Amino acid sequence: MVNWNLIRSNGRKQSSSKIRKSIVSFMTKHHPGSVVDSIEKKYNAYKIRLMNGLCLVFDADGRYVKTNSFLKN
Repeated sequence: MVNWNLIRSNGRKQSSSKIRKSIVSFMTKHHPGSVVDSIEKKYNAYKIRLMNGLCLVFDADGRYVKTNSFLKN
């Protein structure tokens, strides 16, 4: 199960209760047991970086948009 405590949003921190249920459902179904590195909320999207190098992008309504890969320095 996915467990998030804080979300960065424009430099501020928000409670994980603001995460859309559809994002949690998607993560539980498609990436069970994944470790979340960070979550960034912009006014129109959520970017969720996983420790395995994937970055999942969701729209503001919590609908899956795409998956990118990223390299961590």
